[in-house]
Amino acid sequence: MNKIISSKNLTKTYGEKETSVIALNEINIEFEENQFTAIMGPSGSGKSTLLHCLAGLDRPTSGQIFLKGTDISTLNDKQLTKMRRDSFGFIFQAFNLIPTLTAEENISLPASISGKKPDQEWIKEVVKAVDIGDRLTHRPNELSGGQQQRVAAARAMATKPEVIFADEPSGNLDSKSSKELLTFMKSVVETLSQTIIMVTHDPFAASFAERVVMLKDGKIASDLLKPSHEAIIAEIASLSEV
Repeated sequence: MNKIISSKNLTKTYGEKETSVIALNEINIEFEENQFTAIMGPSGSGKSTLLHCLAGLDRPTSGQIFLKGTDISTLNDKQLTKMRRDSFGFIFQAFNLIPTLTAEENISLPASISGKKPDQEWIKEVVKAVDIGDRLTHRPNELSGGQQQRVAAARAMATKPEVIFADEPSGNLDSKSSKELLTFMKSVVETLSQTIIMVTHDPFAASFAERVVMLKDGKIASDLLKPSHEAIIAEIASLSEV
C-alpha cells in the first residue's frame, strides 16, 4: 500500500503563554491508501484536532501535513478550500443534509458545487453500496437517522475523494443503524478502494477499522493493527491507568 497522507512534527497550540494548551505535540504519523483507520483517545487527547488538521479544517501551529507529497500546511485559504473540495469527503456526527433537497440531490451536491458533472455510474455504485436506492426521492425529514447518515456517507463519496474523514459518524445512531453504517464504511474500503480516517470514542465502532491509533495528551500512545473489540477495550483501560 502507498502512503496517502502524513504529518511531520504536527503541533497545535491553543491560547498564548501561561494559558496555552498543547492539543497536539509533534505528531508524526502516516496513513496508507485503501485503509480504514480509527483514531481514539480520552476526552482532550487531541483526536478531533488531529482529524481537523489533517483534513485542512484547522491550521497547525507548526509542523507539516502532506497529501501524496504535497505540503498542504503551506496552502492559502483558497487553495485549501479547493483541496478539501476535490480531495476529501466528510462525514460528521450531525448529518448536515440540506432539508429542502431530496436524498439524491444531497448526494450530488458536492459535484454540483464544484462545477463538475456528477459521474452517474459511480453515484449508482455508491447508492447501491449504502443501500439507499429506494429512498432517493425522499427528503431528510422522511428518512430515519441511519438512512440520513448513509445519505451523508454517499455524499462524502460522490466525488471519488482520496480520503474520507469521519468524526464520530455513528454517534447519533441507534445500535442497529450504527452497525449498518460501520459495516458499510468497512465494505467501501474493501470493495471501492476508499481511504477512511475516523475519530471515535466507541470501541465497538473502532473494531470495524483495520488500524486503531490511540492518542493521549496530544501524543500517539499506541498504534494497533487489526485489533479485536476486546483488545481495544484493554488498550483503553491500560492508557487510563498510566
